[in-house]
Amino acid sequence: MSEDVGHLLNQIAHNEIVLPEFQREFTWDRDQSKLLVDSLMEGYPTGSLLLWATDNPPALKNSPSIPSGNRVSVLLDGQQRLTVLYLLIKDDLPPYYSSIDNDPRNLHYNLDTQELKYYKKAEMQGNPRWVKVTDCFISGGVNVGEIVEEVSGDSGPSFELFQEYQANLTALQEIRNDEFPIMHVDDESSLREALTVFDRVNSQGTALSDADIALAHMVSAWPETRRNFKNKLSRLDQIGFSFDLTFLVRSMNAVINQSAEFEHLHDLSREQLQSGWNDLSQIIDYVLNVLRDHAYIYSTKDLNTPYVLIPIIGYLSMQDGEFRSANERNRMLYWMYAALLQRRHTRGLDASLLQDLNVLKGDEPIAALITTLKEEEGDPHVSPENLDMRGIRHPLYNMMQIVIRANEGVDWRNGIDLSQPVGDDYSIQSHHIFPRAQLSQAGYDTGSNHYDKKRVNEIANRVPLTKSGNLGIFDSPPSEYLPTVSTEYPNALEPAFVPVDERLWEMENYEDFLGERRRLIANGINSFLDSLVEPEMLAR
Repeated sequence: MSEDVGHLLNQIAHNEIVLPEFQREFTWDRDQSKLLVDSLMEGYPTGSLLLWATDNPPALKNSPSIPSGNRVSVLLDGQQRLTVLYLLIKDDLPPYYSSIDNDPRNLHYNLDTQELKYYKKAEMQGNPRWVKVTDCFISGGVNVGEIVEEVSGDSGPSFELFQEYQANLTALQEIRNDEFPIMHVDDESSLREALTVFDRVNSQGTALSDADIALAHMVSAWPETRRNFKNKLSRLDQIGFSFDLTFLVRSMNAVINQSAEFEHLHDLSREQLQSGWNDLSQIIDYVLNVLRDHAYIYSTKDLNTPYVLIPIIGYLSMQDGEFRSANERNRMLYWMYAALLQRRHTRGLDASLLQDLNVLKGDEPIAALITTLKEEEGDPHVSPENLDMRGIRHPLYNMMQIVIRANEGVDWRNGIDLSQPVGDDYSIQSHHIFPRAQLSQAGYDTGSNHYDKKRVNEIANRVPLTKSGNLGIFDSPPSEYLPTVSTEYPNALEPAFVPVDERLWEMENYEDFLGERRRLIANGINSFLDSLVEPEMLAR
């Protein structure tokens, strides 16, 4: 069977079609929304909907008031499309949302060309042919006669033009009558059976990830799961740590099951989920305090992946939520830094997390993590050659910043500590020690020569400074400004691994400067890492 768009939207307005809490949020971008409208106008296939009629629905988004025993249709597949159409046709949020990102209601329609575009002042201001899509579905929202009269000017309104514009307006309005094919889960299905259909429908094509499916099962058992997750994510974001729902799903799995396999989350009870969440929420707070107080990591920007924290969370869940000693903490931090340097959790994530969480179940779990890391990724020892031609997106740059903070590095212009400066003027930027403009004058082609560009921008020519410090130095050659830095802040250069041999500050000695600074950075990182663990562990 099928139903037209207008009827479906009215059912949503009256809470006859509802959205389960386990569904992910509205995720479409504005281009996807525009493409849906265009496809409907062109008569292209836009997919089907999946509904489950039940008088015992699971937890629902925005908690609508449904009289007990009333049968509703739970929308299992198609909410992105229906949400877009509700916004554009009814010019309102559907009842299952109180807010959304990427609101498409600034979409405009050209009555002359039938183009769909989002509002652009330079193109649309003063051009009556462009009308807001939402206005087209309001009675009297678009007066074609007035538009034709304004467009025609002194030549007088054209009836043919009126007919053309009216036909184009009607073509857009007709999408209310387009029909979506409807698939139905059997009315007598249980929640588990409905979720099974949901899983299978969404495992085809582009739909939901394994984490999304796991979260759906979790919400079905404990309706508050998603809300608690999102509240926690919002609070963490305010202090600089930006995670997502998938991170929390994986963390829950690590805490409850010491596993990376999502299906282990499918059959948990409400009590297990609540207990796991209470433990996880406290562990995350503890881990972030450890990162800030002992690891010189102040935001997720300092991590090339947040998933390196999952094995740490899993370990702490087996140790009453805290490290038992400074020695234990430092060994875990050594593993974390090494895993970040070797990008262990940026590729083959499922396999690496599965392996890491499994080794935690044996004897001496932290030692086993380090041994496994070395076996899988190699020795984390940094050589000067590792830094050659590496840019600031490489994990070695973040690691260099961390060690500079550990060395109590300060800004070269104002002496401010580089750990946690406050205010936009003192935000951390990456300064070129030998400015690009100076190197360009010296013959380095940073425009078209790939080699020169990488050489100028490599880590050995970069240092974290505040925005104020960076602008203050700007394009001055190091032979001019480094002596001043050395005089005014005598302990500023060595913590940043800058060679103190002033001959290396001259432009003609740039390559020698890079070579020496690579050596200093590599030695600094290695010394820092080695200080965290006992010599016998390094020898393993």
